Amino acid sequence: MSSYFRYTLIPAIVALVIFYVTCIVNVDSIPGSESFLQYDKIAHFGMFFVLSAAIYFDYYRLHNGKPNKFKWVLYGLIIPIIYGGLIEIVQQKYFGRSGELMDFVADSLGSLAATAGAFIYLNLNRKQ
Repeated sequence: MSSYFRYTLIPAIVALVIFYVTCIVNVDSIPGSESFLQYDKIAHFGMFFVLSAAIYFDYYRLHNGKPNKFKWVLYGLIIPIIYGGLIEIVQQKYFGRSGELMDFVADSLGSLAATAGAFIYLNLNRKQ
């Protein structure tokens, strides 16, 4: 399987399917909470943590444990944050749902946490 297909095309298709499905889900069917730590925000954090962690892991393996740090951060942090922001904008403008700033913040924090974990992992492996 070519690296382009595995590392670019398949993740792009999966991301588009997830994006489309989450945009058409009826908001009223999602349980809400008035507490500070809402399940919705935890889900946003978790989804973007997993998305970024998967990107970091695959890129690390593709480059045999010696990733270009700029590209690593670009693909694992910057692009997912932009993607999360675009999701909120598109939901607000085209799908009749509210785009929430706190959803975007949770998305960004999930990607940031994965970035921190990726760099900790990279530093630990370099020391060994």
